[in-house]
Amino acid sequence: MTAHPAPVPAEFVRFAVALEPGELAVGCVTGRVTDEDARWLAFLRGCDLGELGGRFAALAEADPEVWRQAAAEAGPEAGRVWAYLEGLRRGEPDAAGRQEFLVGRAADGRGMNWADSSALMGTDRPEEVDAAFERGEPLVGVAVIGLALTHPDADAILPRVARALEAPHEELRHQGVVALAHVARLQPPSTTAAWNCCEACRQGPRPMTTS
Repeated sequence: MTAHPAPVPAEFVRFAVALEPGELAVGCVTGRVTDEDARWLAFLRGCDLGELGGRFAALAEADPEVWRQAAAEAGPEAGRVWAYLEGLRRGEPDAAGRQEFLVGRAADGRGMNWADSSALMGTDRPEEVDAAFERGEPLVGVAVIGLALTHPDADAILPRVARALEAPHEELRHQGVVALAHVARLQPPSTTAAWNCCEACRQGPRPMTTS
């Protein structure tokens, strides 16, 4: 009898990949994620995408038959993300999987709705912020604040905060200061080097004022 791996915790999935609806459905019906966690992840992805997250929002409230139908429509390819996540959880990261399921989707803007400030306040993957900086997204500063509010690791947040703090645009610098304040409020003290980096960036680009 083949032993099935234990379900992947939702908190692990949330930060590791940008799931698509069919992938989440496959994970649910095959036991790679519990029913409760699947619904929670569907809710979170619906929030990530705002009005574009209708399919996820529908799954969060759907009965089991709807989940099974979504999984059947997605096909076997949708299961590959769960194999990647299982390897990642075992400490066996796969660079190609990370590129496909996280970095590539962030680069394409598929992980978040970049036109919706409310959605961006829930940003929880640093890679989404990196890609937004590269694309020059107008609301990247909102995403930096969202990351500061949602991500559990200050050392993952602070480099993105530093990038906002050294930006040429005053509004983005201000958003970086807001994000830094949230990190200081919510997180335990991080590495001295990381905090010093943010402090140097905060002081350096800000324009001088005269009284």
